[in-house]
Amino acid sequence: MSNTFSQVSDQLADAVGAASQFVVQVHSGRRPAAAIVFDTDLVMAPARAVGDDVAVVRKPDGQTVEGHVLGSASSHGIAVIRVAGLGGSAARPAAEPRVGALAVAVGRTWSGGVMALVTNVAVVGGPLRTGRASSIERVIRVGMAPHAAITGGALVDGSGGWLGLVTGAAIRGTAVVLPASIAVAAARQIVERGGERQGFLGISTLPVAIPERQRGGASVRHGLLITGITSGSPAEAAGLLVGDVITAFADQQISDAETLLTLLRGDHVGKSVTLTLARGTDRQEVAVMVGERSSRRG
Repeated sequence: MSNTFSQVSDQLADAVGAASQFVVQVHSGRRPAAAIVFDTDLVMAPARAVGDDVAVVRKPDGQTVEGHVLGSASSHGIAVIRVAGLGGSAARPAAEPRVGALAVAVGRTWSGGVMALVTNVAVVGGPLRTGRASSIERVIRVGMAPHAAITGGALVDGSGGWLGLVTGAAIRGTAVVLPASIAVAAARQIVERGGERQGFLGISTLPVAIPERQRGGASVRHGLLITGITSGSPAEAAGLLVGDVITAFADQQISDAETLLTLLRGDHVGKSVTLTLARGTDRQEVAVMVGERSSRRG
């Protein structure tokens, strides 16, 4: 004779079983991380877990396949990997949950096994600021602390519907979840803009506020301070200097590294683009040939 507890238990187990078909594991950085199949041959994973141009994906059946990293969105903390012939099921986005609703976080253990934690939706709100000029419109917070095996995995409802991607971030002891609709929109933007090519300038930067006397009469208030230049890089060939502040890339204003990385993807590779710089108190424009980042570059 069944009772309510058994029925709820069975339903939660079924939801975990459904989610396990689209929650995979990615091997690219120091340690594996859970990831989500969100479309045919496309996987989204935590950006911090993807450290190269290629990544190995362990499918739900335990088989491994190699994929190409298309790019990442640091403002949302995700990267996208294309895996030809991945097969299997893609996540089915569900409606935004209500505060107080029960949910299950599904991830992958170190060995690739399924891990699940039952939790509750504690907060649904936003925006959540993620950078100087970036934020996430809405986030879900659940009543558990982040866990390495769950990070990158899926938060699902009682029917296995995908509510969002579980991040490694926490706010006052509650894990932050990127809602499915927002995660998919960010991932598709990576696919559309990034392709399989990532541009390379060979610089390290820091976001800075530009004093008025260094703006050269321009209205721009922020930019990227060049703190290092790689020997033999496109930046060195173009004559960029440590101390230059990049304010625009091909006439598009730059105030953070994420924007620059996004603009360096896809069609700009192999082409000359104009960088607008604040050099001392002068405003200058410098043409630089965008190189292509290989798997050996950080």
